[in-house]
Amino acid sequence: MNRDPDERAQPDGGAAPDEFDAIVAGWRREGQVPEWPAAAEPAGALFEPRPTTVPEPAPAADDEHFIPPEPPPLPRLGPPALVGLVLLALGLVLIIAPGWVGVPLAYGLPLGLLGLAAGLGWLVLRLWPDPPGDGEDDGDDGAVV
Repeated sequence: MNRDPDERAQPDGGAAPDEFDAIVAGWRREGQVPEWPAAAEPAGALFEPRPTTVPEPAPAADDEHFIPPEPPPLPRLGPPALVGLVLLALGLVLIIAPGWVGVPLAYGLPLGLLGLAAGLGWLVLRLWPDPPGDGEDDGDDGAVV
């Protein structure tokens, strides 16, 4: 009898496809056949809430608890970094409230944007590496193969 592979068993207990029967027969030859939840429990039991128990954690020994070392202190800001941060802060003050520093409102926005750009540029340009050869030459070029 040829059956459509997409045909499914009917919920009212209709016949299952041949492939399914072959799989179950193979399991029975190998040993134990798993039981479906609907066969193991009454019809409405699958949707009823069950009481759950939470296992208590095993007591751990103090030796097994990891305590991380103290983090290193934050590095101090150098004078060039402070100049960049002051320019950024001054730019924000000129944009938000130019009257605090005595600048007319019409000049606050352009000067504030200029201060923000200068502070950001100052901090970004500090990240640029020095070209080799500008520092003092101590004769140590590292490992040369």
